[in-house]
Amino acid sequence: MEVRTKVALWTRCLRGAGMVPPNDEPAGQASLFVRHTVLVVAARLLKALLRERDQPAATPAAHLNLDEILDGFPAWLAETDRCEDFVNGIATKLDEYQWRGHAKDCLKNAYHKLIDRDERKEFGEYYTPDWLARRVIEETLDEPWMDEAIHAAATMRSRDRMQGLTVLDPACGSGTFLFHAARRLLGHIQRRHPGRTRSARKIVARIVVGMDIHPVAVEMAEATLQMALSAIPPTSDATPQVFLGDAMQSERRDDLSRATVFAESALGTRLTIPSALVEHPSWGVLIRRFVDAATQGRDASFPEIVDKTDQAGIAEALADLTKVVERESDHVWMWHLTNIAGPIHMGLSKAGRIVANPPWLMANDTADGTRKNLVAALRDEYGLQSKALRRRKASTVGDLAATFAARTADLYLVAGGKMGLVLPGGALINQNWAPWRSGCWHSDRATLGCHTNLIRAWGMDDLDTPPFPHAPSGSCVVFAERLSDEAGCNPTETRLMDVDVGLWSGDQDNPSVRSKTTLVGKTSEYLSDWDRGVMAEPQGLICVPTANVESTPNEKEKRISTKPSTKRPWAGVSLDGVIESAALVPLLRPQGLRPFHLKIDAYLIAPLVRSSDGLLELPNDVDDPRFGAIQRTRTLWLGAERVYGRRRTSKAGKTLLENLDWMGKLTKQLQLLNGSSSQRRRKVVYNKSGKLELRAARCAQSTIVNGSLYWMLAQSEAEALYLCGVINAKCLQSAWRSSKTSKLHFDKNPWRAVPVPKFDRSDATHVRIVEAAKSAERSASRGVDWHTTDSGTALDDAVRTLLPAYTSTSA
Repeated sequence: MEVRTKVALWTRCLRGAGMVPPNDEPAGQASLFVRHTVLVVAARLLKALLRERDQPAATPAAHLNLDEILDGFPAWLAETDRCEDFVNGIATKLDEYQWRGHAKDCLKNAYHKLIDRDERKEFGEYYTPDWLARRVIEETLDEPWMDEAIHAAATMRSRDRMQGLTVLDPACGSGTFLFHAARRLLGHIQRRHPGRTRSARKIVARIVVGMDIHPVAVEMAEATLQMALSAIPPTSDATPQVFLGDAMQSERRDDLSRATVFAESALGTRLTIPSALVEHPSWGVLIRRFVDAATQGRDASFPEIVDKTDQAGIAEALADLTKVVERESDHVWMWHLTNIAGPIHMGLSKAGRIVANPPWLMANDTADGTRKNLVAALRDEYGLQSKALRRRKASTVGDLAATFAARTADLYLVAGGKMGLVLPGGALINQNWAPWRSGCWHSDRATLGCHTNLIRAWGMDDLDTPPFPHAPSGSCVVFAERLSDEAGCNPTETRLMDVDVGLWSGDQDNPSVRSKTTLVGKTSEYLSDWDRGVMAEPQGLICVPTANVESTPNEKEKRISTKPSTKRPWAGVSLDGVIESAALVPLLRPQGLRPFHLKIDAYLIAPLVRSSDGLLELPNDVDDPRFGAIQRTRTLWLGAERVYGRRRTSKAGKTLLENLDWMGKLTKQLQLLNGSSSQRRRKVVYNKSGKLELRAARCAQSTIVNGSLYWMLAQSEAEALYLCGVINAKCLQSAWRSSKTSKLHFDKNPWRAVPVPKFDRSDATHVRIVEAAKSAERSASRGVDWHTTDSGTALDDAVRTLLPAYTSTSA
């Protein structure tokens, strides 16, 4: 029962976080449980060792309290024969390291090594580098506010609250922000309040508060905060305030003003913890007394609670908890109740400053389940989804970080309080973030929400070493101030303007900063002509590199092997076999596209059949009798369908054929294969995304382009050259980049920002672009850098004449 209780509690913590353990793989679940246990034990040992700094390092475990070290789900270790040896061994290793005096969070590296990178990515974890956390803290914790908070913490009585005078990280992870907040406050006390140095640890511990939904992160954050506090001699008691809990309180739809706490035991017994315990400023002390009475049989009195009704409620709840402990042998309640009550108490007292790196996770990447639905509801209630998306019922569109920022500001930030948020780069430019950028975080029909003024922002992507180099949409920092509810909300006044956004480049310690400029453009007539290519996924079932195609004795057949998939759930999937040559269609991928030049390096397995009119099309299903005309391909396809059926997700097509033609993207391109003009080079393609340039080339109509490219069929080969010339022109690349609404993705945004006119063969400038593009295409086909040729110069000159307001003199 003891071990089952611990595992159940651990599982519940992860499920509450949307981090469902791999129940279908017991070995993987057990491995994760053990790794989490080791991290928690190590973090608690470090806290204990830091408290015992004056004891001989040779016998670190002599002063350890195993009950404290093994509290909560790690308590299963106490039932093993070698528990003490195991704990002592970790303590000895930890004590060999000089933990004190560091200027950074040293524990996150341990977390990164013991918790798999894919697992952290699933949880939206992008841990903040120390230099960035320090800069955000310096910007957010201004000196006048620190003076007020320090004075309040130094003089507070047991019945006082730190109303609006705490700094909270509601997604604290391993504690990087907490560490640097504590260091800044300690430094300020030493410089400006030297008379309070002896009580500095207690003061800072009262001001700095952390919260996280991951049970391991909370333990590590406590240890990290303890490390920061250890820079001051231990002349006063200092208990770090770091709580395990869902900062979004996604299951609630109120402002936490009703502080009733509901807890559930391992066997499902529901307990009600009186709000009087949670609301009291000394709530932590009262809950410990409450739990000790239930688990250790101690007498309990609560003179701090004067209301007789509240006292009666406490007595009743204590009796219920005592029965649960007796029946379930469950001794984790102090840990459990403290973490449940912490977020609620924080919601009552409010923070004056919030610093956070919220979880970065797109809604459609979130694991299906209750939490995903709750977060989607919050996103809608806070008005963070555009009207167009609501009409389309696109509930999977949006970033968890936006919802998290709005929800935590609403729950925990006092009016006039400030926030410093590390966010995905899309927060500054992405269309999905537009409602969030308004600063009006509420909907027209919901009671939840708050008004904010977005003060300024930093764009971080142009630094020599970006803080999150692998983040697909880059990163930024946004600073905001919560307005009073009476102030109302005016998006034209509260949103970020370009002058408020500083783009950092160069050295992170001494960056060059320039103001962001937005391209205010007009829509091109070509906007509706472009279409996205076919979703060639999973590539292990339908994509064949040209190098993997071999001839066979039968001229009409080829031996093929597909390119193995690398992304879940298709990782490792591949096919080998012999199929009809007619089922291999040339596939253009972005890696084969260069300005004015392309290279086909793959084939798409497309089981084409003839309609009654003699036109090429996809069969209706694997039982379509026309499939028999390509029998070898059908045999391979049947095997592929079985693999697909076992691994497909709920968002994919029901069959492999349906997925291949998702949203009719393949059918639309196949229509170009029918007719006498199928080989003419009127098809123009450009890259969907890219860090630098937008590039285009023209290709045969029979070439299928994949979903990382956009394509259109020009009316003539001259128009195709005209479009390639405009897209590839060096002088327009700055405008193309400015049109992006994310770090990487162009999508159709270039045509919303630059009013490229329709081709007119009677326009002399258009004709000049066509001639220059034709010459540049010939140079590119010979491997010559066309930019440096006369045709490159002529192309730029002509495009500048065409679009003078959108071109630049340099790339």
